[in-house]
Amino acid sequence: MTAREIVQIGNPILRQTATPIADPTAPETVALLRDLRDTLLSFRAQTGYGRGIAAPQIGVSQRAVFIRMPDGQEFAMVNPAITWRSEETFEVWDACFSYFTLFFKVRRARHVKVVYQDTAGATHVVTASDDLAELMQHELEHLDGQLAIDLVTDPRTFCSLSEYQKRYEGRPA
Repeated sequence: MTAREIVQIGNPILRQTATPIADPTAPETVALLRDLRDTLLSFRAQTGYGRGIAAPQIGVSQRAVFIRMPDGQEFAMVNPAITWRSEETFEVWDACFSYFTLFFKVRRARHVKVVYQDTAGATHVVTASDDLAELMQHELEHLDGQLAIDLVTDPRTFCSLSEYQKRYEGRPA
């Protein structure tokens, strides 16, 4: 297992547009996605949070994302792109590994269509709704140098991890 250090807000790589991956089947691409998976699972084991991670968050400016939903569904995505967003939106709480102590509300499209390649080079199309749509938008924004913190709907929703847990999750701080 190779869990990598997570890049924190302020590091310029988080604001760069990631480079497309020329060969999704290359050993280094497979290794990158494995590192993303291992880093996500390690973070989740340590904090109880985490469903997705983008390559820039581990210091790699390439277009790769790994998602693991609570139901175990996984997406190892190379060169993902949102090709359609619904006009219907919803407001959700958001946070990020790269500034984990902050929680806030953002507005997201309720449904998206995402095209990506896997590490065998096959192309996949996913139509996602609600939680998965929100997560895919968050992770793919990382590939374009955009952070969820840029999209906060109301600065008054900013809260610390402990306040979020106490007020909105019912967890002890």
